[in-house]
Amino acid sequence: MTHSIYSLALDIKKWVLKAQKMSFIIYMVIDDIEKSIQVDSSILKPDEMVEAFLNKLRKTIMQEVQAETDEEEFEIEFHDENFFRQRLFNYFRKISNELRGGKKGKNHRKIHTTHLDVYDESTDLSSLPKQIQFFIVLQWCKKYYNREEYKKAIDPLRRLLKLNPQYGLGYKWLARSLKKIRKYDEAMRYYEKYAEVDGSIDSWLDLAKSFRKGKIFDKSEEIYHQILENEPKNKEARIGLAQIKYALKHPDYVNILDELYEEDPNWLKDWLVDEFNFRIYVPEKTLISPKQAANLLGFDEAFKLTQRAFKNELPSHFNPAKARLSFYREELENWAEAMNRYQCFEKPIQLHPEAVDVNTSKTDKEKSVKKATPEKGAQRKSDEPVSTRVENILRQIRARKAQRAAEQTEPGSETSSQDRKGSHRSENSRGSKTSEKDEQTYSENGKRQSRRKTSKKKVEKSNV
Repeated sequence: MTHSIYSLALDIKKWVLKAQKMSFIIYMVIDDIEKSIQVDSSILKPDEMVEAFLNKLRKTIMQEVQAETDEEEFEIEFHDENFFRQRLFNYFRKISNELRGGKKGKNHRKIHTTHLDVYDESTDLSSLPKQIQFFIVLQWCKKYYNREEYKKAIDPLRRLLKLNPQYGLGYKWLARSLKKIRKYDEAMRYYEKYAEVDGSIDSWLDLAKSFRKGKIFDKSEEIYHQILENEPKNKEARIGLAQIKYALKHPDYVNILDELYEEDPNWLKDWLVDEFNFRIYVPEKTLISPKQAANLLGFDEAFKLTQRAFKNELPSHFNPAKARLSFYREELENWAEAMNRYQCFEKPIQLHPEAVDVNTSKTDKEKSVKKATPEKGAQRKSDEPVSTRVENILRQIRARKAQRAAEQTEPGSETSSQDRKGSHRSENSRGSKTSEKDEQTYSENGKRQSRRKTSKKKVEKSNV
C-alpha cells in the first residue's frame, strides 16, 4: 500500500550552533489527515542538508504509519517531490547565509527565517485536491493568527471559509481578527455564524460576550440564560450575567460573585485577578486623571498605575485614537472592594479618597465648568480627565498673551502697538544692516591705507 504525503509548512523549533544541530516541526497531510512531526537534522551544506532531512523525515513517517496501522509492508510517496526538494534547498541555503552573515561568537548568530510555507500565497493551488487546498490555506491562517497579525489573517480566513463553510473555528478566528482591527459590526456577524455552525457552549459564550462588549445587553443576557437552562452551574455564563448587572450599576451583581466564591473560591480569585474587566456603561460615573487614580490607590507614581492598567490588572479605558488612558473612580473603588472581599491578594488594598480632589458627580462637574468658563471654546470637554498642573500653567500663559494683545490694539487707531513694534524692528534691522555695511567699508579702507603706507616705507628704504 502507498501512503501519499503532502508537505505544507516547516518551522524551526530550536538550533544548537555548538553541536551544529537543528530541530524542525513539519506540518503535512498523510492520507487526508493533518499531522505535525518533529525532525532533527545536522547543519550541513544546503544540498547535503536536503538529503539528510528527507531521509530522517521518511523514517519518522514510516514509524508513525506503522504504529497507527500495524502494516508491515507499505510505501510513502511525497507529492511533487522535486518541487518540495527545491523549496527545502532554497530554505536551507537562506539559513546557511544567515548563519554565515551573523556575528561570530556565542549566541550571536541568529536565524531570522524560521518559517517556510511549502506553498506560499502566490502559488496556484487549483490543480490540488480541494481538501489539500483547505489544509494549505489553514496553515497560512494559523501563521498570521498565532503571530497576532490579525489584519494579514483576514483574507486567508475568508478564503478558508469559502473552501469549507462548515469549519466553525474559522468563523471565530475571522470574527476576532475583525474585532482587533475595530470592524465590530462585521465581527458580530461572524460570531453569530460561529455559534450557528459550531453549536458548542463555547461558541454561544463567545457570542454572548461579543454582544455584552458591544453593549447589546438584552441579547447577551438572553444567551446566558439559555446556556444556564442546559448547564445551571456554568461559571462563565453566571459571571457574564454579573458583568451585565455591574455595567448597569445593579448592586446585586455581588450576590452572583458570592455564590461562585462559596462553590469554588480559588476559581473566582483567579478569574478576578486575571480577567477582571467589569465596566460601568451608564453616564453616572466620575472620570479622574491617571494622577488622581494613582493617589486613590496609593501609588507613589502614576507611571506604575498605567503600567498595571496596560496589563489589564485593574479597570481602565484606553482610547487608541487619542492615545489616552482614562479611569473612573467608581470602577476603581469597586475593583478594590471585590479584591478585598474575596481576599485575592495577601495584603488588602487601601483606598485614599482624601487624596482625590474630585468628589462631585460627572453632571455636577460639567455644570461647575460651564459656570466658571462661559467663553466659547474655554469649556473643557466632559469626557476628558481633569487637567494636570502643566496644562493649567500653559493655559494661563496663553490667556495672558491674548490679554496683552487685546490691550495693545486700540479701536480707531491707525496703527496698533504691534504694528509700531514691527516698524521699529524693521527700522532697527535696516539700521543694523547699514552699520554692518559701513563697518565693513571702513575696515576695507583701513586695510588699503595700511598697505599704501607699508609700500611707501619700502620705497623710501630702497632709495636710501
